[in-house]
This record gives sequence, structure tokens and C-alpha cells, in this order.
Amino acid sequence: MVKVAITGGIGSGKSTVRELLSSMGAVGVDTDEIARQVVEPGTKGAQLIKVAFGGEFFNEDGGLERKKMAAVVFDDPQARLRLEEILHPLIIEEETRIMVSTTAKQPDTIFAVEIPLLTEGKRHERYDRVILVTAPADIRLERLVESGRYTREEALARMGHQVTDEARMEVADYVVDNSGSVDDTRLQCEEIMSKIM
Repeated sequence: MVKVAITGGIGSGKSTVRELLSSMGAVGVDTDEIARQVVEPGTKGAQLIKVAFGGEFFNEDGGLERKKMAAVVFDDPQARLRLEEILHPLIIEEETRIMVSTTAKQPDTIFAVEIPLLTEGKRHERYDRVILVTAPADIRLERLVESGRYTREEALARMGHQVTDEARMEVADYVVDNSGSVDDTRLQCEEIMSKIM
């Protein structure tokens, strides 16, 4: 098994690259999705967050109010670190479980994991290869606003709080320029897959 991390700034198109690699035979995993799963009602993650931050971050059904939590941790580095100290071990544990299960069934597969905060968490050392997905800031901003998940101001703030692509480049083995068409991105992914396999 070859473990590949896919990283890049918000709006760069990491999910597109993960989906393309999956369509080429890789097993794709989205750590954002895992992060949602590990804080579902009744989970250890939900309980730890409730203890650390209080019950006011949960709705009546026990679901984490992610936007409310994000608003607090976004501008408070200590709160963000506390949340990461809760989430990252749980995410890594679930990712490892998926990896072990996959290896048992498909020992020669490529395991492609989408990880937004790869360099920030020094998690790159767990992977055999790192793919950096890039796109110019104006394209990323447009994508984020068009997604409906962020206002222009929120998107700019999120982009401004992340490490630069130059910092990500220090750990990257491959770079995918995702500023063009999906076909352009697919060709780059095919070339990377041919090198990894």
C-alpha cells in the first residue's frame, strides 16, 4: 500500500483531486468527513468537546453546532489548539482503522487521504507521498463564495489564516495546478498515478 496525502488551501480543489484518484483505482478518504463522524451525538469526540467547551455548542439532539464552534476557535488560537488536541487523535485513529481494513482487502492499493491541515499538524510524516493542490487566490475565493458556505469576507478570513502554498511545497512530492478544467486536472492526476504505481 502506498499512503498518499492530498493537501492544499481552502478552495483549491482537494476533493476534486481525491475523487479523480478514486476513479483511477485509489481508495479515497476525506478527513473532513471523518471529523464530522467523530463528533456525532453519543461519540467520544462529542463528549470530550462538551467537557472542554460546554454544552452550549450542541443542539437539542446532541449534534455539534459546527458554525458556532468555528466562530469561537477561528479567532482564538488556544481554543483552536484545544479542539485540535481532541479531534486529531480521533481522526487519525479512524483513518488508521480504515487503512488497516483496506490493506487486508487490497494490499497493493493506493490510499489517498484528503487532509486540509497537513503541514500545520506535521502529519505529512505519516505518508509516503504528498500531493499539493493549488489554484490562484482569486479562483479559490470565487469557488468558496459560489459554494454558498462562506461570504466573501469569511472566505478571505479563512484563506488568510492558512499557511501558504510555499510552506506546503516544502513537504510536497507532486503539485496539481487545479486552476483549469477538470480534464486538465485529470491529466495531471493520471501522470501522478503512473509514477506512484
